[in-house]
Amino acid sequence: MVGARMRELPKLARRPEARAFTVEALLELVGDGRLRVPEFQRPQRWRSTHVLDLFDSVWRGFPIGDLLLSKGPAAASTLHFGPRQIDAPAMEDALYIVDGQQRVTALAGALLHPEGRPYGDIHAIWFDLESERFERLTRAEAPLHWIPLNVVGDSFRQLQWLNSWPLGPERPDLVQRALALGKALREYSVPAYIVDRASESALRLIFKRVNTAGVQMDEEEVFEALSGTGNQSLTTSCARLGEIGFGKLRKADLLDALKAVEGIDPRRRFRSAERDLDVDPAAVTRTEIAMRRSIAFLIGVAGIPHVQLLPYRLPLRLLARFFHCHPSPDPRTQELLSRWIWRGALSRSHADDGDVTVSRLQGMIGEDPYASLSALLSTVPVRVDAWPSALERWNGRKAATRLCALAMFHRGPRDLVTGERIGGDALLELFARQDAIGKVFVRLRSGRTPSGLLNAHHLLVAVAEHLSQVEGNLVQHLGGASADVLASHDLDAAAVGHLFTGDIDAFASARAARLDPWMQRFFRTRSAPDESDRPPIAAIVARVEATR
Repeated sequence: MVGARMRELPKLARRPEARAFTVEALLELVGDGRLRVPEFQRPQRWRSTHVLDLFDSVWRGFPIGDLLLSKGPAAASTLHFGPRQIDAPAMEDALYIVDGQQRVTALAGALLHPEGRPYGDIHAIWFDLESERFERLTRAEAPLHWIPLNVVGDSFRQLQWLNSWPLGPERPDLVQRALALGKALREYSVPAYIVDRASESALRLIFKRVNTAGVQMDEEEVFEALSGTGNQSLTTSCARLGEIGFGKLRKADLLDALKAVEGIDPRRRFRSAERDLDVDPAAVTRTEIAMRRSIAFLIGVAGIPHVQLLPYRLPLRLLARFFHCHPSPDPRTQELLSRWIWRGALSRSHADDGDVTVSRLQGMIGEDPYASLSALLSTVPVRVDAWPSALERWNGRKAATRLCALAMFHRGPRDLVTGERIGGDALLELFARQDAIGKVFVRLRSGRTPSGLLNAHHLLVAVAEHLSQVEGNLVQHLGGASADVLASHDLDAAAVGHLFTGDIDAFASARAARLDPWMQRFFRTRSAPDESDRPPIAAIVARVEATR
């Protein structure tokens, strides 16, 4: 392209060395602290099924792919390969895993598992000697004919285990099978290429090209590989933001917000090795600060206490840009910004989060906060044709259900046992335990009406963790609740009576007759369709004076 400056790509001083490592040799390298994981590697994403398939491939002699390693100096560090922790000393010839982290971690995590009888985690892998299948142990006790892989990984330890194995004397065939398993796993040869003392830029480029040649990495993973380090990575920023109590943000959310804060067109991607987007290393920090202000606004002004209750994700990135450009907006500005959130959700305007739409909205937020806000408000209708109803089908992934859940929350529901209002720390604790709107708002009955599973069947109850196990308990607690507690859930004795008689349709109708009017009042208050959207008088005066 004419006028475009192409970034000079790094080269290797010498060709990679081709070698092969037995699994036993790889385990020794792990134990010695010589195998390291570079900072730019993607986080662990394998599940237990991936680990099981890997060991089955090794057992059958199938190829599992090459490793790509880079030789170089390394500082003393504490390393983690699944459940195995290694206190590694400083060394000059460490081998960094440029490609193969998931495979090496699976091998080391299972074969070097620190527990005597591993169970529960994805590396608690055993081998069924009868069926010749690898299994993950999820309970404390294992069948007698299973052998743990952390025994198989060491020949001496395996012999000790077999000598004390109760089935050994009567099942020599299984003893031989166990010995064959150990030999097959330990002696399996893994091909590898070793790059000697390559620059970090070269390693990043190699890593990126290897990991985008087949299954493409997520954009946020590419960003982390290219730009994210230490405290200024998407991972650490998301972790810190999660401590606020709003719930866990996705790295994709933070990357979207970063583009908005930095004024990067959302249509541009962190994917091109030759022309990567150049981003200031402090961009993640700026985005995190803006997101903190956005979250405080969502909780304190917009009345959305948790990310699981946020109807649409679109406002997150635009709020980040707004609060980056205008860190301390006055109360009137925040009130109008809240109206934009609610009108966009109720009208479903915020469902359109395509790049073209986001680019247009992002460009509306400039130096003048009131001009920015006026432009945003112009993109959503002041009034909507219909509000979400308690008689709609419940689906925790849909905006309409989240809106109903928000209305239920702001109704001020009280605990069925203690009578105390459920909110603040109690609500955050519920989401921390359940981590899903469909688990926090408990379904009263499992039966289905002709209209499907309705919003009217759900309650916000602080004892959901205990009562959802047996639906009868919840109904019993409702039967013993006071009239005030029932009213906080938009229920009365007559509605609860329908539950006791099993008339689910009558219950849903009775609940909706009380809940819908509340939701309509709540949505009208939040979206304020009958109120003026003018900016503060001071801002109007300032504009007039500026034109004189």
